[in-house]
Amino acid sequence: MAMRGKMMKRDNIFIEEKINELIKINNLSIDELVEELEKLKQGINPYKRPIEKVIRSVQLDHSVCQKENMIATYTAGYSIEKFKEEYLKFVDSLLPIWYSNSGYDAMLWALSIGILLEIDETTFDKLVDLVRKDDPEDYLIDYLIQSRHPEWTIRINYNFPRPYGFTRKIIEEEDSEKAVSLLKEYLTKKWYQGCRDEGWYDLHKRNIDNYYGYWSFESGALCKLKGLDYKQLEGLPYFPYDLIAEGAKD
Repeated sequence: MAMRGKMMKRDNIFIEEKINELIKINNLSIDELVEELEKLKQGINPYKRPIEKVIRSVQLDHSVCQKENMIATYTAGYSIEKFKEEYLKFVDSLLPIWYSNSGYDAMLWALSIGILLEIDETTFDKLVDLVRKDDPEDYLIDYLIQSRHPEWTIRINYNFPRPYGFTRKIIEEEDSEKAVSLLKEYLTKKWYQGCRDEGWYDLHKRNIDNYYGYWSFESGALCKLKGLDYKQLEGLPYFPYDLIAEGAKD
């Protein structure tokens, strides 16, 4: 595969030394959080709060750090193999803490990246099991799951119509050229603009030290699942181009 042992610039916003420092700091934080979890599970609780609440708080912090590291690794140009390593860690971090009312983006990214990486069924089904337990009843998540589980029912609801409601036009468009045009519109006019309520929106303007990247992984997954010409999307902002291009080479 390409990029093995070399870096690839995927983003024109990040500053190399700052994003690598962020990854380093997050790795240290992850190690500390894992150590703290081990002590808590042994009954060692230095806090006044109930131990169950402390454990959940630490698990949430761990998952946030793992998510940022995964995305930062991709943004900074690390190999797909390294990105996959971080992705698998991120999936594991979701297992004890994910709920649909507070983790929509996390699940959307996890399913989309799993499709792009052609991840194994065992890992993918860990995510499906989480959705079964706390079902968001969401059209886009249903569509992604149905790609691996044909029996899965697609519901018409969108938890977040802005920006994700537009993806239904892409999914249901049978003409490939028109679907590519719709995907271009989504990437250039809908996705980032529709995420202005997210905590990470415009993070590079507020605090470049904590910037880890902006990626519409679901756009890549839709392009792959619909068999669209990904080469027409090369260079578009937020589109994880090489995640599709790498899979197309295999």
